[in-house]
Amino acid sequence: MLGKCLKNTQERQIEALSPEKCLAKLVVDEKTGDTKPGISVAEHCIITGFVAEELCKSLIDNVKQILTKSAPFFASIHDVGKLSPDFQRMIYTSWLGSVKDFPQLQNANENRAKRKDVSFHGKVSQVSIESSFPEQKMLATIEGMHHGFKPNFSPIAENRDIYGGENWTALRHKLIENLERSFPYSDSNNLSEWNQACVIGGFITVADWIASGGYFGNIQQNHSYSKDDLKKIAHKAVHNAGFIPLSIKQGLQFKDIFGFTPRKIQSDLFESVSFPGVYVLEAPMGLGKTEAALYAAYKMLEKGLASGIYFGLPTQLTSNKIYERVESFLSKIVGEESSYCLKLLHSSAWLEEDSLGEDAKVGKSWFDSKKRGILAPFAVGTIDQALMAAMNVKHSMVRAFGLAGKVVILDEVHSYDSYTGTIMNALVDELKHIGCTVIILSATLTSSQKKKILDLPFEQVLNDSYPLISSQTDKAFSEISSLGESNRNVSIKISKDDKMAFDIALEKAENGEQVLWIENTVADAQNVYKKLAAKSAEMGLECGLIHSRFIKKQRSEIENKWVTLYGKNGYSKRNACGRILVGTQVLEQSIDIDADYLITRICPMDMLLQRIGRLWRHRENDKIRPSTAKCETLVLSPVVEDVIKSDKVFGVTGVVYSPYVLSRTLDVLKHIDVVNLPNDIRGLLESVYQERQEDGILAKMKTDLLGKQSHLQGLARVGLSSAISTLPESAVQTRYSDVDTVSVLLLESFEVGEYGVEINFWNESETVVLPKYPSSERQKRELSKKIVEHCVVIAEQDAPPIDRHIDVFGAYVYLGDQEDDEKCMFRAVIVDKDSSFRDLNRNRLEIFGDENAKKMLYTKSVGYKIEK
Repeated sequence: MLGKCLKNTQERQIEALSPEKCLAKLVVDEKTGDTKPGISVAEHCIITGFVAEELCKSLIDNVKQILTKSAPFFASIHDVGKLSPDFQRMIYTSWLGSVKDFPQLQNANENRAKRKDVSFHGKVSQVSIESSFPEQKMLATIEGMHHGFKPNFSPIAENRDIYGGENWTALRHKLIENLERSFPYSDSNNLSEWNQACVIGGFITVADWIASGGYFGNIQQNHSYSKDDLKKIAHKAVHNAGFIPLSIKQGLQFKDIFGFTPRKIQSDLFESVSFPGVYVLEAPMGLGKTEAALYAAYKMLEKGLASGIYFGLPTQLTSNKIYERVESFLSKIVGEESSYCLKLLHSSAWLEEDSLGEDAKVGKSWFDSKKRGILAPFAVGTIDQALMAAMNVKHSMVRAFGLAGKVVILDEVHSYDSYTGTIMNALVDELKHIGCTVIILSATLTSSQKKKILDLPFEQVLNDSYPLISSQTDKAFSEISSLGESNRNVSIKISKDDKMAFDIALEKAENGEQVLWIENTVADAQNVYKKLAAKSAEMGLECGLIHSRFIKKQRSEIENKWVTLYGKNGYSKRNACGRILVGTQVLEQSIDIDADYLITRICPMDMLLQRIGRLWRHRENDKIRPSTAKCETLVLSPVVEDVIKSDKVFGVTGVVYSPYVLSRTLDVLKHIDVVNLPNDIRGLLESVYQERQEDGILAKMKTDLLGKQSHLQGLARVGLSSAISTLPESAVQTRYSDVDTVSVLLLESFEVGEYGVEINFWNESETVVLPKYPSSERQKRELSKKIVEHCVVIAEQDAPPIDRHIDVFGAYVYLGDQEDDEKCMFRAVIVDKDSSFRDLNRNRLEIFGDENAKKMLYTKSVGYKIEK
């Protein structure tokens, strides 16, 4: 039942506009370009309710249960706060320039209706809904957050002058009453669990986006659509936004999808995943954990117990090849009715141009496919988009709704730092409460990490078998030991002699071997490559470089070539010549390659085991490996005697990774000549990470690490806290060891003309025009994709400054939002003939820091780099 309006405390009555004159928005006439009045607030609320009803039809039962039967009603009332004098004055002033013909708005103040101010319409909605439903404080809170953030706190009662007094209050309550007659509401649907409220809040936002999108965005006041017409449009809009019940092929066996019979560990996993819950699969590198998780996801989809799949990768360093593996899987399991899903992984093509309204249009923040993908039924993305569902960040509730009911696969969990680990534990807890099946994959997970993920007591004794499947569901906690595959021995040698490593790499490649060299920074990988490339060419060898500082288009080309040569499909070309592939951590994460010999810079044991897992990975290659090939790893590292004198001896590697963990890793390695995989994995990990007393320099390193971990966990809790204002995405870090990055567009020319901008992308001859007034959203989308393909992602501290011409790209890429404190993370430069950067007026760009200026360069051979 609606609560009673508060008693009037005003001496003066503020007259309200009639309901039909209270506008939800303005529209631009497509033919004339003139601004016209759009639909009324009441009509927009009704349309949003219709959209919400259609959205519910696309969802599986367990997500519908989370949303409750009142979800369409909850969505419909989100904008009642637009029935307020300040908001209406803002609308009419924007349209007519003044409100002289509207005495009801003469004393209103449009500035107070802005996002951060006291009468922002989201805040008015929150106050009004809490007044109408006193027992639904949590509902009122999420209604106020439907633009993605918490409105500023205000203790002002609903019927005060600033919200329009008694008459405007009555207008809002009357609309709520009318909406309650159109959409079912039950007092039994009171919200008390925040996780559930977040999913409902995201649902409300998405319904509002679709109700404001292309199908409804240009409907003007006094339109001729009936309610039945609007329902039909809502049906079409929701379907074209990609929300369609999934069609999954039934009865497929593992071999039908992947073409081979499952290993024991794979079948153990998918047989154990039968209910939503949390499942941890620990198994060696190269045993097909990805395929096991995907088939387990298929079985949940087949039974109607999952709404889709989100495959979360550790960082943006991860190879694009994982997309191809998931796309191949989807092509086998998705029915004809859902064939649109196959377009989902590489872009936001599953959404029609502006079907999600203003926030998801080209050039707006949610046009970015890595954000929108979380709403798609199937998506591959970085874990940061999932982590933000658990954080106090803008539109975290949309992410929660996007993940609800899905199978969420989190890959390479070993690689998360303590900051990310704190957030991930909160995410896993949230996912458990919103109907998700969480599958965590790792070759190298410590028992301490596993206890935190599964929310187990510290003193609980865990099974130390390997491979192992651990699960936590509503039913119980369980562990399943599985048989490992055949063992293999890897010889380990340690050296601090880089020159010797160069000679060995060239000698091995000259013998026909496929050599892998992994460094910990892009700069080091570039330097190694430059030293090896010239000599390799003289010797008739191939030498390649993979890292994250190539433009997207070029990186895809490089990866396609080298992952093919070193992967399963390179069998026929493997013996054509010896090769050396140099790279960074991208080569240890979610990439299926097989090397004959490995050289790696020292790194923590869990990462080192991942790198070793790229050695002799495909046993079918054993019969064609050169006779000189041995399963060996050379670890480049300072010696223990130097480490105990100074924690600086690790150089830049000691900045990337903890010197204490590196020292513990080195201490274990010095006692072994051979590693047996997988038998030694768990023992090696526990040897490095188990607690022990230290003295001397190691005690200082340990204290520094523990202090940093405590600090990072504290910072993570701040990001998780709802007690502070909602944070903009650009102010949030999900992996503290990462610096902020920006996208830099590389051009060869830039000319501003009368009708737009003429540009030539780097290394391309075609001239592309960016029109000042694009003819359609489709044109904007295509140009946006081209821009993204020619961007390189680099650290903000190493990036060029924002160019004064940057606004010309605003129609095609997101340039931030000052109103939401979102800074611009996009740059554009001209790459000169000498590979150096110039601004768009062709002035030379340099980075000033320390004592000397540094040049920013981009070359085809090594990508982006900085030189003195």
